[in-house]
Amino acid sequence: MRQATPLDWFAKKYEQKLGPRFPTFSRALELLLERSGSNRAIVETGCVREKNDFSAGYSSVLFGEFLERYGGHLHSVDISERNVVICRKLMRRYARFATVYQSDSIAFLRDWPRLSGDAPIDLLYLDSLDYPVYNEFPREESQQHCLGELEAALSSLSTNAIVLIDDSDLPGGGKPLLAKQRLAELGWHNEIDGYQTLWTR
Repeated sequence: MRQATPLDWFAKKYEQKLGPRFPTFSRALELLLERSGSNRAIVETGCVREKNDFSAGYSSVLFGEFLERYGGHLHSVDISERNVVICRKLMRRYARFATVYQSDSIAFLRDWPRLSGDAPIDLLYLDSLDYPVYNEFPREESQQHCLGELEAALSSLSTNAIVLIDDSDLPGGGKPLLAKQRLAELGWHNEIDGYQTLWTR
């Protein structure tokens, strides 16, 4: 008989809803439990912008529910005032465990040491600036922005930090194309590379 695990609730509730994102979200949260304590910090770029929008991952709410159970705090940043307002409403249940900021994500990550009092980031989730799937729209801006976010956050990542990036398995290399190259150059380990890409030190 299979032994129960701390994340059985997550699989039961979200495996079908998350589809191709489930393996990476599940593994990222499993690693986070193993590598951090109850004061863990999750930093997310690009917040939830629609109720039950699992096609975009619904990450803010997933993180909020995880932190309600195990402790820690989510810091979610989005440049859109509309998105921030919606996310704050959807996160009311988890308000003690989450703060949603309106800001440019790269500027926010550069300023993280001052904002947090030099608290390390245990899980960095990058999902801002939508990635264009179709060729008629330039993709480089999204890829460069993702790389810029990673570079801005690198010095704030904890020793056992986890980096998760959305929209990886898409034409043209996806949103994290350049960020993955940078992580590989720095010697990070690629845990899973599917629709999302998951990296550890």
